[in-house]
Parts: sequence; C-alpha cells; structure tokens
Amino acid sequence: MNIKVNTLRTPDKAFDNLDGYPFAANYMHVDGLRLHYMDEGQQNENTIFLFHGQPSWSYLYRHMVPVLVEAGYRVIAPDLIGFGKSDKPMNPDTHTYANHVKWMHEFVQQLGIKHGAAFFQDWGGMIGLRVLAKEPEWLDRLVVANTALGEMNALERFMVPKILKILAAMAGKASVDKFADNMNYGNWAGYFRHSKKLEIGRILQTLTTRELSVAEMQAYDAPFPNAQYYAAPRKMPEIVASDLSAVNADWQKLKQWQHPVLTLFSDKDPFLTDQGYDVKFQTNFSGAKNQPHKTVENASHFLQEDQPQQLSNTTINWLQQTNF
Repeated sequence: MNIKVNTLRTPDKAFDNLDGYPFAANYMHVDGLRLHYMDEGQQNENTIFLFHGQPSWSYLYRHMVPVLVEAGYRVIAPDLIGFGKSDKPMNPDTHTYANHVKWMHEFVQQLGIKHGAAFFQDWGGMIGLRVLAKEPEWLDRLVVANTALGEMNALERFMVPKILKILAAMAGKASVDKFADNMNYGNWAGYFRHSKKLEIGRILQTLTTRELSVAEMQAYDAPFPNAQYYAAPRKMPEIVASDLSAVNADWQKLKQWQHPVLTLFSDKDPFLTDQGYDVKFQTNFSGAKNQPHKTVENASHFLQEDQPQQLSNTTINWLQQTNF
C-alpha cells in the first residue's frame, strides 16, 4: 500500500541492529496509515497489550516482552501513529487526541482480540483507557502506570487548557538541560514546541534513574531522522488537556467496567509522583478495590527502563492471582 499523502515513513534501515530489540515487525493499516506492532508469543492463549506514550515507542518494552512471553502470554505492543515504526503524518493538526484514540480503536477492532490484559503508561493510558471505554470487552485485566486521565468539572475544563498554554508560553525555548534542571509541564511543552532538533534519547535519559547506553539513546532517536518527522512528539504536549467533554463521557463508561485494576506508579516521577493520580484510578475503578497497588521504587517516569524485571514479575504474579 502506498504511503498516505503528507505522511512520512521512517526508512527500515534506521531500525537495523537496534540494541536489545530483535523482534519481528508486524503491520496493519488504520485510516490509510501503516501502524507497526510487536506480536510475540502468538502460540500463547492469553494476550497482554503494552501501550507506550510520548515520545517513546515499543522499544520501551523490550526488556519486559521476553519475560511476559516466557510466563505464557501473547504480548502485543503497538507504536502509536507518529512514533516508532508507524507512519508519521506531517501535519500537526492531524495529531488530535480524538484521532489518536480513533487510530488505536481501529487497531483493537481489527485484531479482534477480546478479554485480554493491558499495561498502559503515559499517553498509552490516556489513549488506551478511552479505547477501553468504547470496547469494554477488549480487556479483563488492567495495569495503569504513570499515566492520567482527567475527569474535570465545567470550570476545570475551561481553566486547565488556558493554564497549560500559559505555562508552555512562559517556558519559552527550553533545552534538554533546562528541562533536566526543572522538570515541569511548561519546560516539557516548550522543548517539544521550539527545539529545532529533538534529542529523544537524551529526553528519555532525563526521565529515568538508570543510565542509558549510547546505543539505547540512539534507538529512541531512530524513528525521527530529521525535523520533518517531528509532528507527533511536538504536538502531544499541547493536546494533554483537549477533548475534555469526550474524556468525561468516557470516564462514565469506564466506571461501569468492573474487572480487576492494578496501579504501579513510580516514586520519582517528576510529573505524577504524589499527585494523586494513582488514587483516582483506585477510586474510580471498582475493580481496583483491595488490589495490591504498589509504588515502584527508584523509578522515574519511564519506569519500564528503570525496573523492567520488577514490573514484569509484579504484573505476572498479579495476573495469576486474579486467575488470568
């Protein structure tokens, strides 16, 4: 299939011999765009989905996938449109919150897998949870880690987007070093909006407690050969507080979803630690009651890099305890 108009596709050679990523590529077309996903352990009966966020891709889960497969699960880890090996629409206006939900919803529908499990982090949760609201039979188990899905009243829906826009404008042209010194939303949004060159690997390093190798940071840079490919990572920080009425409506549906939910939030996430988002999930989901929720120690925002073995083992043990 030809590449959609005003869309880029990262050359395959950019992903040759990536450190720790030996997985076969799988592709599906959604809305005329080619979406990449990892699909390992296809012989196993129960499936667990791993959803990444911005600005990472399925490479983030490379350490967890083999452990989950060895435990007897089929593991599916897609790349969001605009990230990883998936197609990259060049027009920033294409990257709306609603479109990202639509693309992943179509992905789930085409796969046709029901009664699975999922691990959501960052935008993977913001998108994945809304897909779940539309497809409640898709999952029977859910792990949410370092993510948020805001349920807001009318005043908050009016004020929050304005406040975030002001914070981003005040930050100006933030560099990686400026962000590392003061890791807040304004510097995050300012960096992705204004930087001529996005150093994705270095950004990932600022949000991990483990030292990434040069090869690992290069793997995070690989999807974005030049600035033409940046539309999605540039746009995502600006749409965090968008589509809020639809988000509220989806929360009403999610509150009716009664399957087990586990929260695994980091102790050193500069955005989410001690902000109460994990408690909101525990409160809003009836299936989160009396679950062994855990704070993952010595882990920053990208906890899959910092504590992959612990996350894998905790998830596996919990799935087994809940008879999945």
